[in-house]
Amino acid sequence: MSNRAPTADSHHAGRQRWWRVGQNAGAQITARVISGLCQLALVPLILSRLGVDSFGWIMALTTFVGLSQFADLGVAMALQQALSEAWAQGDDASLRSVYASGARLLTFLGLGWLVISVPAAWALGEHVLASPGGGVENARICWVVVAACLAAGVPLSAGTRLAVALQLGWIAASWTALTSVATLVAVWLLARMGAHPGALTYVVLLSTGQLAPGLICGLHLPRRLGWHGRPIADWGEIHRLRRAALPFASQNLAGALLQAATPWAFARFGGYAANAAFAILQRLFGLAQQAHALLLSPIWPAYAEAQIRDDRAWITRMFRYSLFVTLPVVAGVLLVAAVLPWILPPWLGKDTLIPPAGITWPVVLWFLTSIVGQPFVLLLLGLGRFQRMAMQVMTVHLLTLAAMIGLGKWLGATGVALALAGGLTLGVLPLYIREAVLALRALPQSASTAEAQAAKV
Repeated sequence: MSNRAPTADSHHAGRQRWWRVGQNAGAQITARVISGLCQLALVPLILSRLGVDSFGWIMALTTFVGLSQFADLGVAMALQQALSEAWAQGDDASLRSVYASGARLLTFLGLGWLVISVPAAWALGEHVLASPGGGVENARICWVVVAACLAAGVPLSAGTRLAVALQLGWIAASWTALTSVATLVAVWLLARMGAHPGALTYVVLLSTGQLAPGLICGLHLPRRLGWHGRPIADWGEIHRLRRAALPFASQNLAGALLQAATPWAFARFGGYAANAAFAILQRLFGLAQQAHALLLSPIWPAYAEAQIRDDRAWITRMFRYSLFVTLPVVAGVLLVAAVLPWILPPWLGKDTLIPPAGITWPVVLWFLTSIVGQPFVLLLLGLGRFQRMAMQVMTVHLLTLAAMIGLGKWLGATGVALALAGGLTLGVLPLYIREAVLALRALPQSASTAEAQAAKV
């Protein structure tokens, strides 16, 4: 990064950057609220049809589809970073080449996971999470559906990454909201018609619903950008993306292992009722977490653009803003947690399962830490420093996994929740804070001084 002084053009670019961030954040928050409300409405509909144990099993099973964000071995993060840089430089040819190359690499990875995951799901799925209602053959089909969706999610993530890199994340969020509405309508119609579908129907609806936004973005955005014809992948770019993804690979694999082990640990050490309680808390507090993440997500590519333009003052102001808007989200989560016993019965019914305090408060701490850490993560991603912590974060994830098993055997589901909260709060968050401080200090001080003086004028 150079130390050139800011110009009128750089200040105009800064204002434009603020506008894009605000536009994306507002649209994404609206879409996330709609999507979150749909997810909340799904819980009583499915819970009343299947019961606590089957609901807990389905929620545990469908979380495996989300592992696609880790199964890409860091390629999607490297792709988004490369797309953000190409877009900031105004190089449309490079942008198209990077996208085509990243999509091709993600497709190869998706095919590899398909070959591995589908046979493994058929053979081993019931040994990992046994179906509470029996019916091994039907449960195996559910596992295969989830494994296939996991593999498909890897290449489909390219469209979403393109939207975020171009600061058009509101498009992906809008399609996510529409997909959530469609899933809710489908489940509601089944209930309205008096149908009693088995677990497979719900697994298909919930799993494919997670894939639809990426698929639609991948079809929509290239047309919006005027990219005609089939883009040609560049093998040199593919190798560059693969090398750029390597620092993320170990962290992603450890994160995938931890995410996959979480529902298993709750079910193994606390039963499916404990996992159902965890799923209910995830749906409720996950709404705040995801809304907060969407509010701030446009600043990742904006950080990358500002770094290329040597706009240190904008980076520091935006980071302070991201910390400021995090405070009311934290307060809101704490308020909801305090009144949880009065919220759940109207939502889920009078005889609903109330998560015990031993699970509730550690899970709340886990969500709070994730929310607080989000501004630091986005800063590090935007400045290209997140991968420096890969081995340390991987180590913390593995230690958290070991603690989940150890404390789970000792304290049951409460031990699993404590291990999750402790790993993120005492292990990962301090790493993010330390690296963010170093990243801000590494920005050229002379450029910051010049920008501050220019801003006063």
